Amino acid sequence: MDNESKTKKKIFFVLFISIFSCMLGVGIIVPILPIYAETLGATGFWLGAIFAGFSFARSISMPLVGRFSDRMGRKRFISFGLLIYALSSLGYIYASSAPALLLVRIIQGFSSAMIIPIAMAFIGDISPAGKEGSYMGIFTIALFLGFGCGPILGGFTKDLIGMQADFLIMGGLCLIAFFMVLIYLPRSSSIQKKAPAMDIPFKTILQSRSIMGICFYRFTSAFCRGSIMTFLPLYAHNALHLNGKQIGLVISSSILLTAILQLPFGKLADKLNRKKLVILGSIFYFSIVPFIPYTLNFAQILILNIILGLFGALSLPAASALTVREGKNYGMGPTMAIFNVSMSVGLAIGPLTSGIVLDIWGLSGVFYFCTTLGFLSTGIVAKLFSRKLNNPNNNL
Repeated sequence: MDNESKTKKKIFFVLFISIFSCMLGVGIIVPILPIYAETLGATGFWLGAIFAGFSFARSISMPLVGRFSDRMGRKRFISFGLLIYALSSLGYIYASSAPALLLVRIIQGFSSAMIIPIAMAFIGDISPAGKEGSYMGIFTIALFLGFGCGPILGGFTKDLIGMQADFLIMGGLCLIAFFMVLIYLPRSSSIQKKAPAMDIPFKTILQSRSIMGICFYRFTSAFCRGSIMTFLPLYAHNALHLNGKQIGLVISSSILLTAILQLPFGKLADKLNRKKLVILGSIFYFSIVPFIPYTLNFAQILILNIILGLFGALSLPAASALTVREGKNYGMGPTMAIFNVSMSVGLAIGPLTSGIVLDIWGLSGVFYFCTTLGFLSTGIVAKLFSRKLNNPNNNL
């Protein structure tokens, strides 16, 4: 094995472990943040704003960060983002109102733009041609496995110690990830990669029908998942009267199944038509969402979330692989930034819009609204992908 191959394996391993640690910390607060915000007097609108502020800040900063990471190197952005994320975790403890909590989320949104998108661009740099689905699928396991285990740990910690302990654990785990990246991650300059034109404007990149289709998919998927992540804990707590451990298990069940399926579905994305996988996964996923308000107990909502995790896992490796292929032409940093901006905008607008829907039509209206938008968006994605969908030899 040559030195570059060893370096690429080290990059993959360090990013996998450090991002898992970071996402474990982030996931810890998922089941408790809506409840914590309510204790600070947050209404449905403020709940949406608190979740949306994170994603809006992330969306604004990602394009610039992605562009500069191609030129200045990935490591410095990832390590600095992890450090800021860790330190800002203390802000949750000292927040005394919904606006203060929103400010903490905005700061973490800016720092988040330097972590996951840049790590994904780094993985894209080392992915061999034709293996993008497998590489992104394996790496995405770290994201979902950490984010999936987090709510279980967070729910148990809340019940045993209290909410503030969750925020301290989140900061500690992100700090561990920072030191791992700082000490062990090789610089991106240590590997050879295709050097695309650095001045390709975002407008040109967005003229690709594949990129536009991926953006619509990513936006709507994030819109729906962000809304569910925000308001499902409230439904489980207020309507089903579940405790912290049960809410954590419900949320984690979907995310962990998605993590487990990333590798097989990533390999599937390397063999089958990736665009068809994106569309089929979206159709199945949005068909299940409207059943959430019909669940009556812990077992029912747990089973429903497991099904959502299955269908949600089908599309993601295929969409990520499509993005990597485009990134090798347009620049991995800017392309991954567009991919993740679409997600962040969905995560921002989804909870904010759904918070207004909650105040007007109640919790059930949130899930019905997401379903309607999801099906409309899937039709748009199918239209954008249609030129290549009927080519059986094309897995793009």
